[in-house]
Amino acid sequence: MPLAWLIGKCTEDLACHTGDILGGLINATFGNVVEMLLCVAGIQQNQLNVTKCTLVGSILSNVLLVMGCAFLVGGCFYKTQNFSQAGASTQTSLLSLGTMSLALPTLFFTLLGTEHEQMVQDSRIVSCLLLVVYFAYLFFSIYTHSYLFQSEGGEEEEIPDMGPWLAASLLFVFTIITSYCTEFLVDAIDGTIDSWHLSQEFIGIILLPIIGNAVEHYTAITVAAKNKMDLSLGVAAGSGCQMALLVTPFTVLAGWYMDKPMSLDFHPFQVIVLTFSVLVVGSCLQHGTSNWLEGVMLIVAYTMVALVYFFQDDSPDGSLLIG
Repeated sequence: MPLAWLIGKCTEDLACHTGDILGGLINATFGNVVEMLLCVAGIQQNQLNVTKCTLVGSILSNVLLVMGCAFLVGGCFYKTQNFSQAGASTQTSLLSLGTMSLALPTLFFTLLGTEHEQMVQDSRIVSCLLLVVYFAYLFFSIYTHSYLFQSEGGEEEEIPDMGPWLAASLLFVFTIITSYCTEFLVDAIDGTIDSWHLSQEFIGIILLPIIGNAVEHYTAITVAAKNKMDLSLGVAAGSGCQMALLVTPFTVLAGWYMDKPMSLDFHPFQVIVLTFSVLVVGSCLQHGTSNWLEGVMLIVAYTMVALVYFFQDDSPDGSLLIG
């Protein structure tokens, strides 16, 4: 918690200098770098399916749990909170595109019976296209159309306690320290996992993303409590978009570099869950306002997904890990 508070404080002060858009982007990037490195390590150890579960789980955690908690906590202090409707619509469209990029290779392999090598090749090409879209989104949101991601309502200006370079430097240092703490925490829960007989899917899709996204959780919630919803969405939804359009294609290309058959072929059930999750998130963001009830709905949606994997049979026949 102290590290999470320090990272949240650095993000707020940095956002005062750079704006909510760039501040939320920097926070999401520092948080996802750790997961990116963990995914690369998983590929090196041939844990491709567990890596895929972690990717899907991180997107679900950000757009359902993190955003839901932010809406709920913010709604406890303010009856209605406003954010940029155009910016939220853009992020929802990006999430839909990311879901489509997973659905097409999965259906391509599952329904059409395409050879695995052709599906892997298709995944690599799609990954390159997703990276182009992500960097185009950065240029769009930071330079050409930054006004779309800023709330029209005037927020009270706060005087930051740290300068931009100090806040950025401390944010980098605290994120690195948090990454090491996360690894120790993951190692410490192995005994609990064995005693509770949890499935690999629950660990990869639910448990690890919650631990790995602790920084985004805390930051999004604390800034939402201060009615800084554009910054909160920049952390929560922005991190989900980054996972779908940057981290996921990066892992595919990293697998290509290491001569590993990492692809965008996920389990059909995972794709269905992700699709419905994006639809629910889109319906909550379409009006440009949020309240505590929408937060409850998002948290309940995430809880339902978690329950499916918690009670899932760990036998190979009942696995939702391999498509």
